[in-house]
Amino acid sequence: MNRITFALALALVAPVQFSGAQDIPPAPKAKPANDIFSGNVTELNAESVTVERTALLRDTVKRTFILDSQTVVEGKLKMKARVSVRYAADENGQFHALHIIVR
Repeated sequence: MNRITFALALALVAPVQFSGAQDIPPAPKAKPANDIFSGNVTELNAESVTVERTALLRDTVKRTFILDSQTVVEGKLKMKARVSVRYAADENGQFHALHIIVR
């Protein structure tokens, strides 16, 4: 079989082989179990911590995280501290802090 015949045969067969792949919807991406948010502590009490993230040319983002017995804190959590919070959102849209690292 010469190259031209092979290319022609491949061109005719290839659409038939892959046409079924278009009918299958892509698998949904798995939602991560938790996310990370970094910024400075602006409010702190026994039940929650509020962290504010600011960046040039972007809007300031402020999130409040619920603290509970499952929350692990590395370092001394205090006002204006730079922190990274690993958190999970519940079905009500509240953020639960899983792990806080004070920088």
